[in-house]
Amino acid sequence: MKKHLLTIAILAAAVTGLSGCGKKEETTEAVTTAEVTTEEVTENNHEGMTYNELTGEWSADFVSKRPIAVMINNLKEALPSSSTKQADIIYECMVEGGITRIMPIFSSYEGIEKIGSIRSARHYFINIANEYDAIYVHYGQSKPAKALLDDKAINNVNGMTYDAGFYRDSARVAPHNAYSTGERIVKGIEDLGYSADYSESHEQVFSFNEEEKELESSQTANTIHVNFSSYSKPYFVYDETKKLYNRYEYDAPQIDELAEEGDNVLNFKNVIIQISAYECINPENDLQELTQVGEGNGYYCTNGKAVPITWKKSSNNSITKYYTEDGEELLLNPGKTWISIIGSGENAGVAFE
Repeated sequence: MKKHLLTIAILAAAVTGLSGCGKKEETTEAVTTAEVTTEEVTENNHEGMTYNELTGEWSADFVSKRPIAVMINNLKEALPSSSTKQADIIYECMVEGGITRIMPIFSSYEGIEKIGSIRSARHYFINIANEYDAIYVHYGQSKPAKALLDDKAINNVNGMTYDAGFYRDSARVAPHNAYSTGERIVKGIEDLGYSADYSESHEQVFSFNEEEKELESSQTANTIHVNFSSYSKPYFVYDETKKLYNRYEYDAPQIDELAEEGDNVLNFKNVIIQISAYECINPENDLQELTQVGEGNGYYCTNGKAVPITWKKSSNNSITKYYTEDGEELLLNPGKTWISIIGSGENAGVAFE
C-alpha cells in the first residue's frame, strides 16, 4: 500500500488569519426554530441520561463533574501503565530528550484502584488541563510549571506537597514507582478544598456528532505514524472489527496492566494530530517550550480515514478549537480521543498507510 509521507516543514508553519466559520446568515426566526428542534430531539432520544462532554456519549449512570488530568510516565522502562485505558481523552506531548509524556483525562475516577506511574508537571500540560477545568494530578514539577503552580494557575494534587495522595510501588524502580488511587485523589480534592463541580466559565472543548459519521476523504489512515523525534515514534493501527485505533509504542501494543487480558490495548475512536512547534528553553536539561497560542495545521482520523484540520487558540486561558478545511468547527465521532501534539523539527512528521 502506498505510504503518504507528510513533512512537517510544509505543514507546520505558524499560520495566521484563520477565517471564521463562514456560515450563511439566517434569520433570527430560523435559528430559534432550529435550536428548539435540536433540544426536543436531544430530550426525546436521551431522556433520563447524562451527557459526557469528553466523549460525546450519553449514559444513565454517568455523573457530570470536573475531570482529573494525570501526568503519566511514557518511558519504555515505566510501561505498562495502570488504568490509562479508563481515560476518556489522552494527550501526548514531547518533553526533554525527545521523549514524551501522556496526560490521560478521566471523567470518572473514584473507583480507580491504581493509576500511574505518575511523574512531574510541565507547564504546557497545565494549560491543556485548564482547558477542561480539570484537577491536575502530578508528582513534582519543572521550574516553569512551579511558577504556574505558585501562582495558583490550576487546582492540583501534587505528591511533593500532598504525600497522602500517593504511594510507591515496590515492584517498580524509582522514579517510575509513584502511583495513586481514585480514593486517594478524591480525598486530596476534599482536603485541599477544591470544588468537584465545573466553574461557571467552563466551556466544552470538543463538539461531537450526534451519531457516528464516516469521513468524506480519499486519505486512507489504516496506520497512522506519529513521529515526535528520532526516539519517540508511536503509531496507531485501525481495527476494522471494533472500528477503533489501537495504540502502539516502542513497536509493541501499548497496554494497561490492569485491564482484562484480550482487551488491554489502549484504543480510541478518534485520533487528532496537532502540529505546533517545540523550542529548547534550557540547554542544560533540554527543557522544552511548546507553542500553544496561535494557529496551525493538523489531521483528524477516524474509521480508517484522515482529513486535514486547523487549530486555533487565542490565549493561554482560552480553549483550543479545531476546524475543517472549509472553516466549520470539527465534529468528532462519539468515543474516546487521543491527541498527539507534535513539533516541526526535522525528525517530526506524520505518515499514513
